[in-house]
Amino acid sequence: MANLERIYTIPLADAFEYIRTKRCRRAVKIVRAFALRHMKAEEAKISEGVNSLIFRDGMQKPPRRLKVRIVKDEEGTAKVWLIGEQESIAALAEKKKQEDEAKKKAQEAAKKEKEPKKAESKQEGAAKPSEGKKPDAKPSEAKKPEAKAAASPLSKPEAKK
Repeated sequence: MANLERIYTIPLADAFEYIRTKRCRRAVKIVRAFALRHMKAEEAKISEGVNSLIFRDGMQKPPRRLKVRIVKDEEGTAKVWLIGEQESIAALAEKKKQEDEAKKKAQEAAKKEKEPKKAESKQEGAAKPSEGKKPDAKPSEAKKPEAKAAASPLSKPEAKK
C-alpha cells in the first residue's frame, strides 16, 4: 500500500447544531470521522495545527470549514494536516538542529580554549612561589610613616612683634 495524499475542504456546519460549549469538541469529531470515511483508514490522527485552528476563536466558535491535507500511511493511519503545516514543522526542526550543532561547536571551541589556559596556570602556579609575603621580610621592619616636617594648619607660628 502506497502513501495516499489528498486535499479536502471539511464542512463543520454540523458542529453549530450542538450546545455552544461543546461545538469545538464536536468539530474535532467531525474532522476525525471525515478522515476515516474518505481515506478508508483504521485510525485518524489530527495535528496540533488543525486542533489549534479549530479552538482558535474559542470553544463556542469553531470555523465553518477547514481546508486540510490528509495523508494515509502504510499502517492505515490517516493524518490530518493543515496545508503547508508539515513542511513548516520540518523547516523549524531543521533550523533547530542547525542551531544546536552551532552551539555544540561553540561549546567545544570554548572548552578547548579553557583547557590549555588551565594547564598553563597550573604550571605557572607550581613554578612561582606566592607573592603575598617575602620570606626575608620581618613584620617589625615594616615601613613606619615618616614624621612630616611641615606644621599643621592649626598650629600656626605667630608673627613676631
